[in-house]
Order: sequence, then structure tokens, then C-alpha cells
Amino acid sequence: MPECELRVANGRPSVGCDGEACLYWRSVEQVEPTAVAQPQQCAIEHFRMLDGGAEMATWLWSVKQRMESEGRDPFGS
Repeated sequence: MPECELRVANGRPSVGCDGEACLYWRSVEQVEPTAVAQPQQCAIEHFRMLDGGAEMATWLWSVKQRMESEGRDPFGS
């Protein structure tokens, strides 16, 4: 897997992407099901979410960490 852009933006380089295990990987198909050519892809990349700058990257990272630490799956899969 390629490096995780969210981790890189939060000062955690050289860590691979979690792929399907990541909540942001699966979220593209939930948000935009008909317009997605590749339903299994990273929402961070697809929606260019890191263009929002460092504060956005920090917030997205905190959401990912909270969801993972609580063992929650926002999509029920």
C-alpha cells in the first residue's frame, strides 16, 4: 500500500495506508455512490480533504483515532 496521506500530513511519514480497514477508505462510496469509478478508495484523496490545510488534517486524524479507539464503525460494516 502507498503511504497514508493523512498520516504524512500529521507528521507520521513512512506508514502504509490501512486500505479497507480505514474509515476514510470506505466513506467515498457512502457519500457519492453513483459518481465513484472506484468505490473502494480513500475519501481523503478523492475529495482532496487535505487541501483544507493543517487544521483540517489534524481534525481528520483525531476523528480517525477516536473511531478506532472506540472500535466504532460509522458505516456498520
